[in-house]
Amino acid sequence: MALKKVRRPVKQESEKHAEANHNVGRKVKPLKKPTSNHDIEVPPYQIKGNDLLVWNEKQQQYVFVSKAVKINSIKRNIETKDIQIELAFWAYDKWETITINRGELNKRDLKKLVSKGMDIIQDSQASHVFTFLSKQEKQLKPVNIHTGIGWDVIDGELVYKHYTIAGTSLESIFEGELNIKPIGSYNDYLNLLMHEVIGHAPLELAICLGISSLIIGMLNCAGVAELDTLWVHLPGKSSTGKTTAAMLFASIAGCPSIKDKGGLVQSFNGTKNALSNSLVGNNGVPIVLDEFSMNQMSSEALSSFLYEISQNRGRLRLNKDSERKEPGSWSTTVLSTGENSIISRVNQNEGLRVRLFEFPRIQWTKNAENAERLKSGLLKNYGFIAPIMANKMIEYGPLRILNMLNDNKEELIEMLPQNRLTSRIAQKLAQILTAAELFEETFKIRLSADELIQMLIDQEKESMTEREMAPKFYKQLRQYIIQYVKNFKIQDKPPTPYQEIWGKIENHSGKTYCYILPVIFNKIAKEFNFTDTRVLLNELKSMDFLVHDKNKTQKKKLIFSKDEVHLREELTGKTGFAEKGDYTICIVYEDELFKELIN
Repeated sequence: MALKKVRRPVKQESEKHAEANHNVGRKVKPLKKPTSNHDIEVPPYQIKGNDLLVWNEKQQQYVFVSKAVKINSIKRNIETKDIQIELAFWAYDKWETITINRGELNKRDLKKLVSKGMDIIQDSQASHVFTFLSKQEKQLKPVNIHTGIGWDVIDGELVYKHYTIAGTSLESIFEGELNIKPIGSYNDYLNLLMHEVIGHAPLELAICLGISSLIIGMLNCAGVAELDTLWVHLPGKSSTGKTTAAMLFASIAGCPSIKDKGGLVQSFNGTKNALSNSLVGNNGVPIVLDEFSMNQMSSEALSSFLYEISQNRGRLRLNKDSERKEPGSWSTTVLSTGENSIISRVNQNEGLRVRLFEFPRIQWTKNAENAERLKSGLLKNYGFIAPIMANKMIEYGPLRILNMLNDNKEELIEMLPQNRLTSRIAQKLAQILTAAELFEETFKIRLSADELIQMLIDQEKESMTEREMAPKFYKQLRQYIIQYVKNFKIQDKPPTPYQEIWGKIENHSGKTYCYILPVIFNKIAKEFNFTDTRVLLNELKSMDFLVHDKNKTQKKKLIFSKDEVHLREELTGKTGFAEKGDYTICIVYEDELFKELIN
């Protein structure tokens, strides 16, 4: 991996310290409390104090219309083009504000605001207020806002939408639910990284995982690649520092607190629809789902949820009028935490195991003190890295980023254990290495390249046996058959009374052949969370774990005798005696199981 071998200390804020020391002991005048002046004039109207007045030609003076109502601001959503108007009005004893759509700026809808305390009970009052607001509106300039986050194309330009927008001269402020406004000091944040993160590979990995969200979002938005949302899970006990790592991951783009309603660390305790909806419109901002154990999804629902998130698109749904509703989309990196593995809870489908990456048994922080200093510092300083990285990526352009990704992928293919999924795995892990490379080039800070790469290789080695469904099922089935051997006929021995027949076991030439009726095999596979038995059988066949008839995955075998047709009917639903036998799933083991029983 072509990570730069450079390291740069972060400049200290000595000027601030000097100024602070200089001011010690000096008397400082208290700041005046700011006052709000609502007085404005829009002929023939004016707001004076808490009243709206209109000029009366006959009386040659201003006369009272109602309690004050005015437009505070006009906001234009650059994504939807909707115009919103923030109204301020005096309600009995204080100023209130409310935001309405511009389409609601009419006498009829204004009258509805009486319930909020607006003083327009009479029709004449509503007419005057509407006229005044219409005139005032023409004197105000709209401010731009955006509610989506991450990469987007605006007026033909690739931009990154954070609290402000990178990559364009267009000015806009984020007005969404997430707290992504940079807080604290940029230098303090970098100093925190230098002292507490750099040099410790697991924490460096957390930073790179966060930055990978920008790579995935950019390449998808620019249309130069189609990348799944990357999902990484950190299982382990609380003492391993996984929560601190998750906070570091989120801090590159926003508030890393789960207690903050708009923080990027969100609870895993929600429905599948609620959790996926929280990602809609996110194209490059990292999100944490904290504490997996709080979620009670079934294995099937959790598996479906993982597929949905990784494929960047929600499910098709109908609106209240039973019309098809366009599903929301996203493209980012999701990190989850929990004491337990997600892999152990989901269906044993191979596709899930190339979409979810787990990093178990890792000590994420150096020690307890390191974790506390990081948590404290990250809650005070956050949200700086993502927009700075975005500017660097815009400077490079999506094609150069894609070339960096492909170069890292080719290097990883040479390093990773070889199997038929190596290329797919290498592409996903290359997103993390490319994030590391971009971080080094942007901030001139060297990362622990060799250790980072080794962590990714070790993760893949550990995942291989878990990911390969055939070997895993093969091993699990062996124990299952041993446990329930009483339900199988053994060689040519007659069944015991009241025995439920699941199949037959025979030993030949030092091997054990387990003939299992399909209905039983499917039941066992489902119990082990292997939902696609067709794929499973083909995998078993490709690894020579299966004995089968030509061009099939099944083997005909005489299981039931003429005296056992009632047992055959109970189990298979088929009547009569099958002279040539029934189709079975025949699994072969390279040793003689149940040798004592057979002898």
